Amino acid sequence: MTLSLPAEAGLIRGESLARHTSLKVGGPADYFQAVQSREQAVAALRAAVAAGLPVVVLGGGSNLLPADEGVDGLAIKYVGARHELVVDGNQALLVAEAGCSLAGLARRVSKQGWGGLEWAVNIPGTVGGAAVNNAGAFGSSTAEHLVALELADGSGQTAHVSVADLAYAYRSSRLKHHELGPAIVLQVEFALRRADPAELRAVVAHNQELRTRSQPRQLSAGSVFANPEGDYAGRLIEQAGLKGTRRGGAQISPQHANFIVNLGGATAHDVVELMRLAQQTVWASYHIRLRPEIELTGRWPAGILDFGF
Repeated sequence: MTLSLPAEAGLIRGESLARHTSLKVGGPADYFQAVQSREQAVAALRAAVAAGLPVVVLGGGSNLLPADEGVDGLAIKYVGARHELVVDGNQALLVAEAGCSLAGLARRVSKQGWGGLEWAVNIPGTVGGAAVNNAGAFGSSTAEHLVALELADGSGQTAHVSVADLAYAYRSSRLKHHELGPAIVLQVEFALRRADPAELRAVVAHNQELRTRSQPRQLSAGSVFANPEGDYAGRLIEQAGLKGTRRGGAQISPQHANFIVNLGGATAHDVVELMRLAQQTVWASYHIRLRPEIELTGRWPAGILDFGF
């Protein structure tokens, strides 16, 4: 089906999604649009749904693996990044458009003496993506500090949705599982508290040092697998002897086994081969299923995503 939007909407045919993912892999989307405002986002989603096209929403592309063969329908990237801090005594509400960098906002408000996001200063991606995936680190997560978000659905209707309505769990939500149908996050609201700036600086510096020491600096998509209950995916993959294993241009990081890095020229297929190997080896060794945290989307060949369970 053909998608029709005004010329000024900036609709692109065949845009490579490798340009928009942190792993720098993936094929072309049938249609691609970067939207600057909620009005553009709502119009793009409504037009795609009206045309009977599937929709993929990109945040910072840090948790997405598009197929080399491409992605059906419309890929929407929300790049609007306005935000404001609404202060009420020792409490504040951070209201941010979905395209805001989570790490950038976390660093900014921490420097200003507002606590609540200091755990997020090294998390890649946008606040919209974090709200969908319940991104987290250092024992905290997005859902713990999220108050509400604004969503648009395929009919063009917008709604203010509370955290309680989104069934948040570890690296999971109703949005991530597409239980609300075609939808796009337009805005998020975080609850912050007044804190000692010196203490926040110390926490931020500590977290940054731990990240630098423990995680690779090459192109990656962050953690590939969710940690199984009571254990760590990286520990299991390392114990299975897979650190440093390569397929094509992709490698299970020698620094952190729950990261797959692009050494140069990697394909999405290379990444999936390493994911399959990690899942099958950990299952054979420990009878533990590793659940992908990264989302795979697009025209994957039949059977390639069958991990053998």
